[in-house]
Amino acid sequence: MPRIPAVHPPARKTHDRKWWCPALIALSVVASLYLPAFSLLGFATMATDSCGPDSCPDSVMVPLKSAPYLYLTGAGLALLSCVFPWNLRWRTPRIALAIAGAAVSASVVPLLLTVFF
Repeated sequence: MPRIPAVHPPARKTHDRKWWCPALIALSVVASLYLPAFSLLGFATMATDSCGPDSCPDSVMVPLKSAPYLYLTGAGLALLSCVFPWNLRWRTPRIALAIAGAAVSASVVPLLLTVFF
């Protein structure tokens, strides 16, 4: 009769050697969008010169108010992907969070382009 161990050996936590890749890629995307996004924000605020901030339509003011928050939220999500534990179990959430952060920050450019058209 085979002998069955009474206690299972502890599960070995394997370290993810490339834990930094998703966060680095997402942060490089966010950093490369900084100049285009905030130059568009600067030019888009000039679109409100004719109507003033109080009487502009919502189609102009909502993108202008939400763009900096979207950009900072994306950068925060990309940075948060670094904080997840560095074992293999957390690889998928880390990648998903980095992709979400890059996507949220990348949505600022088309959002600001709607002000011009």
